Amino acid sequence: MTSHEPIEATEKLFTRTRSRGYREWVRFGTYFLIIGIFAFLLGTHKLDRFEDLVRDSFLKHVAWGQAHPGIVLIEISETALDEVGPWPWPRSYHAIMARLLSEWKAAAIVLDLDLSEPTDSKNDQDLAQSLEKVEAPLYFPVELKPQKEKKFWVHGMPVVLDKGEGKKVWVHAMPEFEKKARAIGHNDLTPDADGILRRFDPFITEGKETHPFLPLRVAFDQMKKPIPSSPEWKTFEDPQGKILIPWSGAWDRGFKRYNYAELIHSFYAIQKGMRPVIDPGLIAGKICLVGPVTSGATELKVTPLYAAYAKIGIYAQIMNAALTGNWVRPVSFWGNGICLLGSGCLATLLFVTLSGTWALVAGPLLVAGWFAFCFGVFAKWHLGFYVIYPALLMLSLFIFSAIYVQATAMREKSHLFHLATRDGLTDLYVIRHFRMIMNQIVREASLRKQPLSVILLDIDNFKKINDTYGHLAGDIVLKRTAATILALIRKHRPFREIDFAARYGGEEFIVMLRRTGLQEAAETTAERIRKQIEETRFEWEGKPISVTVSLGVATLRPGENVPDAMVHRSDMALYKAKESGKNRVCTEGQ
Repeated sequence: MTSHEPIEATEKLFTRTRSRGYREWVRFGTYFLIIGIFAFLLGTHKLDRFEDLVRDSFLKHVAWGQAHPGIVLIEISETALDEVGPWPWPRSYHAIMARLLSEWKAAAIVLDLDLSEPTDSKNDQDLAQSLEKVEAPLYFPVELKPQKEKKFWVHGMPVVLDKGEGKKVWVHAMPEFEKKARAIGHNDLTPDADGILRRFDPFITEGKETHPFLPLRVAFDQMKKPIPSSPEWKTFEDPQGKILIPWSGAWDRGFKRYNYAELIHSFYAIQKGMRPVIDPGLIAGKICLVGPVTSGATELKVTPLYAAYAKIGIYAQIMNAALTGNWVRPVSFWGNGICLLGSGCLATLLFVTLSGTWALVAGPLLVAGWFAFCFGVFAKWHLGFYVIYPALLMLSLFIFSAIYVQATAMREKSHLFHLATRDGLTDLYVIRHFRMIMNQIVREASLRKQPLSVILLDIDNFKKINDTYGHLAGDIVLKRTAATILALIRKHRPFREIDFAARYGGEEFIVMLRRTGLQEAAETTAERIRKQIEETRFEWEGKPISVTVSLGVATLRPGENVPDAMVHRSDMALYKAKESGKNRVCTEGQ
C-alpha cells in the first residue's frame, strides 16, 4: 500500500459510515411513513369492510351462552303454508292466533305482519274484535318506506305533483289495529353494502316521528325499564353509528320454536276437550314473536351466520341481547388508534433489533398473536378491536423490513466483494481476481474460436516521479492513468462484450480485450490509451508532471486454452517498447 492509501481508506470509511447513517434515517422514516399511512386508513375507515369479514368469522366461533328462555318463536313455515294455504292468509287466522296467545297467558305478542292496508272487511273486523279481547301486551312494527309519487290523471295521462325524490315515510298498521297495541317500533334492517346484515339502528327519526327498534321496546318493557336514550347507546355504536347484532346462533337452534298450524290445532283441541299438540304452559309468561320464516312469505336476510335468516329470528337475537346484556362493544376510535400505533412501534422495535431466524418469524408471530388476542377478548368480554388495520400494518412493516435487510445484506456483500476484488487506490481489479476472469474468458474464446487480446502497460520513469514529487503525486498519477484506461475500454455493454482491466502490480496495468484481434488491439485501443495519457495534463502543487506509458500487445493463438503464454508474449512486447525508447506500442513478434 502506498503512503496515500491510508488516507483514501479513511475517507472511504467516513463516507461509508455517513451513508449507513443516512440509510438508517431512511429506514426509520419509511417505518413511520407506513404507520402514518395506516393511521390515515384508520381515520378514513377504508378497510372497515375487511374488519366486518373478520368479525363475521369470530361470530361463527364464539359461544354467547344460552338463548333467553323467555323468548319463543311462532313460525309461519312451509309446513303451515302447505296445511293452511298460500300466503297472505285472511286476517281472521291472525285473530285466532292473537286470542290463543292471550288466553295462554303470553307475556307479550309481537306480530311481524303487514297490517297497513285494508283487505276483506269481515276479516279486518274479526281481527279488530279479537284484539279488543287480547289482554297480553301487543306490539306492531312500523315500516319506513320510500314516499310514493303524488299524481293525478288528465285525459288518461298522469301528471306528477311530487316525485318524492328519495323521501321516506312511516307506514303504520291500520288505526283500528294499532290503537290496540301497547307500543310500536320500527323494523328497519338495512344490510351493508355487501348485502350482509350486521347492525341495526336503535332509534330512527324521520319527519316528525321517532321510533325505537321494536325488539328493544319489547325487551325493555318486559324488564320494566325505559329504553336508553340515543346518547346511552354510544358505548355500543360502531363507526357507522349503529349497533352490531350479537348473533348467538341460528334462530332454529337456540330459541324455542312452535309451528303456527300446531298452535291452531292445539287451540281447537282444547275447545273440544282433547289433548293439545302444544301445552299452553309452554307459552305462559313468554314473549311470542309471530311471523313468517319462508322466502315466499317474507324477505330473508343474509347474515354472518346463515344465507337466509327470518326477521323474527333477528328480532329474537336483538331481544336476547337486550335481556341478557350480551352486546358487542366496539373499541373506540381512539382505543383502536392507540392499538395501531402501539403495534406499529412494537413491530418496528422488534424488526430493528432482531436478526437471523427470529427476524424472519417475528412478523408472522406478531400477526398471529394479534389475531389470537382480538379473538380472545371478543369471545370473553365481547370487545371488538379492529383486527385488520394493526395486522396489515405489522405485515407491511415486516415485508419492508425483510426487503430492507435483504437489500442491505446484498449491498454489504457487494461491498465486501468489491473490497476483495478491487485495488484500493485505482479501483481496478486486483490481479488475483483478474486471473480468474481471464482463465474463464480464455477457455470460452478458445472454445468459440473468438479473438482475444491482452495489453500490458507500464508507466515510464515512475520511480523518478515518486523520487521527484513524492508518493502522493505518484498515487495521483496511478489513479488518473487507471481512470484513462477505464474510459477507453468497452465496459458499458452486454457482459459477453465488455473488456477488463486490472492493476498488474506497482505501476503496471493489464487490459483484456474480448473479440479483438492483435492489429485492432494495438492500433485502436493501445494507441488511444498511449496518446490520451501523453496528452493528459498531470500536475502536483502547480508543477506539471510528464507522464507516458509503454504498451505491449499479444493475442490468443489457436489451440491455447490458458492465458499464460499470451501474457508472457505481451510482457515481452512491453519490454521491447521500453527498450525502443518508451512511450510506444509494440506487438508480439515485432
